[in-house]
Amino acid sequence: MAQNTTWTNLRSLDLQFNNIGDKGTAGLSKNTTWHNLRTLNLINNWIGAEGVASLSQNTTWVNLQTLDLGGNSIEMEGAPALSQNTTWTKLQTLNFDWCGRSYFIESQYNLD
Repeated sequence: MAQNTTWTNLRSLDLQFNNIGDKGTAGLSKNTTWHNLRTLNLINNWIGAEGVASLSQNTTWVNLQTLDLGGNSIEMEGAPALSQNTTWTKLQTLNFDWCGRSYFIESQYNLD
């Protein structure tokens, strides 16, 4: 899917509850076609810190506004990786609900 080059107008991708894990997330993050992607829903996909680090490397999704990572195992190790991404300047909503120790992430990084 991530290698798809025809969905140039894709604005929303909902992959919740697909168990893609870190490996699938790494593949997804290599996409170079979806410049119009605005919403990415990855709820409950067994994504951990490694997967989030892969996501943070993406430089194609310049219009991303909503990233939902709820219900994954990101914990404190994964959140800082996302802050390293300088491409997602339009990001408005970032959800970490039920991501392991998310209450620590919220208090440490003031994401509430």
